[in-house]
Amino acid sequence: MDKEQTVELDAAAIEAIAKQVKAPEVDVEAITKSIRDSLAADAKKVEKEASKLAGGEAEEGEIVSKFEKMSKEAFVVAQMNAALQGNNEELGELNKYASKTLFDKGLITKATYMNAGTAADGGVLVPNAELMADVLSMLPEYAPLAGKVRVVTLTDGSSIDIDAITADVIMTEVGTEGGSKTVTKPTLAKTNVAVREFAGIALLTKKLLKQSALDVYAIVRDSFARAIAKKREQLILTDATSGIVNVSGTVSQVSPTGNTTVDKITLKQLKAMPFAVPTASASNGLYVFSRLLLASLAGREDSTGQPIVTVNSQNGGTLTGTFNSYPFVVAETLGTTDVASTIHAVFGNFQQYAVVVRQGAIDTSVFDSGTVVDGGSVSHNLIQENKVAVRAEIWENVGFPLPGAFVKLATSAT
Repeated sequence: MDKEQTVELDAAAIEAIAKQVKAPEVDVEAITKSIRDSLAADAKKVEKEASKLAGGEAEEGEIVSKFEKMSKEAFVVAQMNAALQGNNEELGELNKYASKTLFDKGLITKATYMNAGTAADGGVLVPNAELMADVLSMLPEYAPLAGKVRVVTLTDGSSIDIDAITADVIMTEVGTEGGSKTVTKPTLAKTNVAVREFAGIALLTKKLLKQSALDVYAIVRDSFARAIAKKREQLILTDATSGIVNVSGTVSQVSPTGNTTVDKITLKQLKAMPFAVPTASASNGLYVFSRLLLASLAGREDSTGQPIVTVNSQNGGTLTGTFNSYPFVVAETLGTTDVASTIHAVFGNFQQYAVVVRQGAIDTSVFDSGTVVDGGSVSHNLIQENKVAVRAEIWENVGFPLPGAFVKLATSAT
């Protein structure tokens, strides 16, 4: 066996070897940055997972990339199919994406988004911003008055306070130089307008749902637009609580005794209505006629044989136009019968003195079982007739800061 041997190196040999062997170069800054980035990425993942567990917003790109290129029509049908099939996982992802679009458009708050985003069970659908925009933009087509009022969309809470003027400043003459001046001030009555819940149902067949996304979308959009427009018109005009014809303080005019039917309402009475309200309301005023009153006016002519009303024939069946140099709209909910003590006309500035308060949220549910009675009192058995019912809930109400800015005209009681 060989024995280990020790070789002694002098200083010159050691120095020569050291020159040939170099220590590896270490980039301390690069290693530190890499460790720091890795820790930050891990922390971000943990934060997102914790946020999702708490019901927060989904990870960017996780759901967006899956649905962002899907058309609004296909998106609605995908939601309905997921609800009907009981695919809560798919429906949950669709709802979260829809909620994100509403949140990005400022239609709902973070709190509402979190609630809606987790409402995947039970067939609840969250409409995306495009459907909401299409529904709301179509309201004037079905009720012109619905597009003539200010709309306040609540992003927090379910009510709003509005100040109503009950007494104005009074100007009094000062009889002597340096004399005493009567001090007056406007008196405000604060009114709280709380939103109210309303629901509507659209019916469609499962065959249609399978065949045409465009038709399904149009049916759902138009059905809810019609329902919301009609309800908003009712809230503005004839509702027992909020309708301007029932709100205390509205200026009231009545046809002379004996004029109990709509054909007895005279042009003189109608033309006097703008003078019964403040100048600010008259200068931008709008007539609202019942369909019965417009039918009566359309058959009348002035002294030169010209029609006294001009109907805008390009606005579909909404019946709008001009009368007495003011625009008018027809309201289906106003003066529906030709009997005594019936209000057939309202005048005022709805854009300035009427406020629609609505919550920026809507719940939609899909059903394929049970019985639904439509607007024509026809009963539909969803199972037997292979139909689908889409039910939507909205939250709205109307307030009038100055009821005295409006005047109403009714037929005589006797």
